[in-house]
Amino acid sequence: MSQDTTRALRDLTDLTAFGPRFHGEQGIHDAADWLVGRLETAGLDVRRQPVSLPAWRPGAENTLLVTTPIERSMPVWPMLWSGGSDGTVTGRLRPLGPQGIWGDSITWQRFVVEDDAGAVVAFVHARDVGPAAPQPLPHGSDLSVPHLVVGRLDGLQLREWSTTERDVTVVLHCDASAGVDAAVADNLVVDITGTGTGTGTGTGTGAGTVLLCAHYDTFYNTVGAYDNGSGTVALLELAERWAAAPPERSVRLVWFTAEEWHLGGSRHHVDTATAEDLAAIDHVVNVDGLGRGSMLETFASPEEFGVEVDRTVTAYARDTGRVLETVNRFPPTTGTDDASFHRAGVPTVFMTFNDLHRLHQPDDLPNEGIAENIVWAQGLVERFVGLAPPRRPGAPGIL
Repeated sequence: MSQDTTRALRDLTDLTAFGPRFHGEQGIHDAADWLVGRLETAGLDVRRQPVSLPAWRPGAENTLLVTTPIERSMPVWPMLWSGGSDGTVTGRLRPLGPQGIWGDSITWQRFVVEDDAGAVVAFVHARDVGPAAPQPLPHGSDLSVPHLVVGRLDGLQLREWSTTERDVTVVLHCDASAGVDAAVADNLVVDITGTGTGTGTGTGTGAGTVLLCAHYDTFYNTVGAYDNGSGTVALLELAERWAAAPPERSVRLVWFTAEEWHLGGSRHHVDTATAEDLAAIDHVVNVDGLGRGSMLETFASPEEFGVEVDRTVTAYARDTGRVLETVNRFPPTTGTDDASFHRAGVPTVFMTFNDLHRLHQPDDLPNEGIAENIVWAQGLVERFVGLAPPRRPGAPGIL
């Protein structure tokens, strides 16, 4: 490994040693203190921005057992904000149809579980790809009953049984519950003044700030090396580098909490910003999930900015000798922190090396492939910082 990759792997290992960084729990407080310590040691001022949300806990026991047409136990996780079962419940499972997760960013399948009297006792969600992985429930979900997620293959099996067998009976248990106290953790904000008044390597003449962000929280069941320890470390090491040698463009770096809680940290940051604060942001660069491999996805708005982002990726890959498979999506997904700024009419770009089979999994652990992509992505982020200010797209309408 190169010296830079070794350092990134060490930083990622140190961060994930705090355990799951679930919003409001001890792991994220420990991680925040670690990040603040590193940043202050580099000579940077860090502002903590507390984010308070209704507390919720997954509980210790969450199970799903199919008893007919055959007996089969399925691995499950409770969805964020799921209600509990108050013991073991039995019911008949039947399919309902598709369900949007993170708006319509991804589509899962949904099943309802009803007791002998026809009352709803639970919902089961089937992931679109990979093993069971928890996500936050969409707005309007029934929070009084359990919501358990199964993996794609188990979901296909449930659907096949539901269409060919007379009865599909399940026994489930869910310990999830709302917390008594609020769940609180901090956004961490660092401002670095640039050395010039232009836009770095871009062609524009604006002198605004580029906001760089990464969420440092995780789901309750993972230490989150890929999602999103990787982005957290990438921005930390850039901040330390810029503390000694600032970029030409002024930057604001924000490590958001509660991204997994429907973007709670970034929504709070945007909602408490003034119109002048938002107008001073030329564009946002969101680094979320630098997993293994060479498939780089970028999502940007406005549309012509996405074209410039794609050109930048292509040029940087050529200059670094990197062979990539690239995806350039428009409009941006609603499932990560740049969406909070996109809704406010601020230009955005989101970048990820998606690693979907490690998403929200206990085995999302540090490895050399993630560390290599952390190092490579830092140079791309620097080029994104230098892009000319895009036009302001305005707050999007309903479509």
